[in-house]
Amino acid sequence: MRKISSLIFLLLSLLSISAQEETPRFKFIPYGFIRNDFYYDSRQNLETAGGLFYMVPKDKSTNSIGEDINDVPSSGFLSIATRLGVRVSGPEILGAESSARIETDFAGFGGSTTMLRIRQAWCKLSWKRVDLLTGQTWHPMFGDVVPTVQSLATGSPFQPFNRSPQVRVDYKFTPSFRTYLSALYQFQYTSAGPSGNSDIYQKNAILPELYLGFDYKKNGWIVGVGVDYLRIRPRVKENSLGYDRKVSDYLNSFSANAFMQYSNDKLAIKAKTIYGQNMAHLLLMSGYGVSAKNTDGSYDYTNLNNTTSWLNVTYGNKYQVGLFLGYSKNLGSDKNLVGGEENVFVMGFPNLDQVYRIAPQVSYNLKHWTFGVEYERTTASYGTLDLDGKVKDTHDVTNNRIVGVMMYLF
Repeated sequence: MRKISSLIFLLLSLLSISAQEETPRFKFIPYGFIRNDFYYDSRQNLETAGGLFYMVPKDKSTNSIGEDINDVPSSGFLSIATRLGVRVSGPEILGAESSARIETDFAGFGGSTTMLRIRQAWCKLSWKRVDLLTGQTWHPMFGDVVPTVQSLATGSPFQPFNRSPQVRVDYKFTPSFRTYLSALYQFQYTSAGPSGNSDIYQKNAILPELYLGFDYKKNGWIVGVGVDYLRIRPRVKENSLGYDRKVSDYLNSFSANAFMQYSNDKLAIKAKTIYGQNMAHLLLMSGYGVSAKNTDGSYDYTNLNNTTSWLNVTYGNKYQVGLFLGYSKNLGSDKNLVGGEENVFVMGFPNLDQVYRIAPQVSYNLKHWTFGVEYERTTASYGTLDLDGKVKDTHDVTNNRIVGVMMYLF
């Protein structure tokens, strides 16, 4: 019996050694940074992540004695943007190089405390001409051309900002020219609707969001274009007769963008322009509204059209200066709206006409340290929403923000 036990033990040991020899090797590269942000605002704003992710100043809110309740300054100091990630390179699979990434930070809010949240979690197979990615990563409209600024918002609400679960296929015509197609579902960044911002509107519409893009990269240049399609179902039931009736309310939206970048050793010039519909899930000042309420309880919807552009120039390495310029404009709706702001669903505010920003910045950069200061002056024009989706009788409100950033990178 002892001999049999010894033989079994030896056989298991040999199998274990054999299995270890056949186990594919993986390479793990951790990365990230410790980030501390200080900010000061001259008035109240639309913002998230404890105030770090800042978008637009709020409209005037006048009390009975003429005071603007939103004309109140604030400041904060947080470390929740601290980030940790792991890059993984693995064995060859189906003739393709395999890789993966997982990335997290502490900027997910729950109650009064901050929480660990998922930023990226994807795996990729790379052949000679084709890349196949599955998992959560940046929306293709965020893209490779991104402004270099100190603010955590990375140019929002002029630069699209979204990370979503997706399946993405890239095809390289040449080493410099490629096309890519993504099918995406919403998760953290969602559409606006009757129940607030939620991913349920896209889920109930069944179809994924689709993006098709082309870009060219060579000799410091990046030039590209892309188109996006989104279908949502804002409601599934109606209760106007005192009982629930099933309704089929759908909205189809289309967007397009173009972008460019030129960079050399010290100079970088970047720009992006977008014309789109219902882009609330990209944190752009956009959405849709009700255009008709039908006798069967269903609603017809119309998109709110928006154009957004930005330009960013930076110069230097160790000592770097930069300037960001952004402009966003509400172009109105395709059809007339049913009266009342309660029938309009947007990112931001339904009576927002346009927003523009000027933001100079300076930073001191070492191998593992970055110290930066940025001044953002953002002006928003508010007024009265008209039936054509445009905003009339506007007035301006301005916020002055100062941002100070210190990062230790590894």
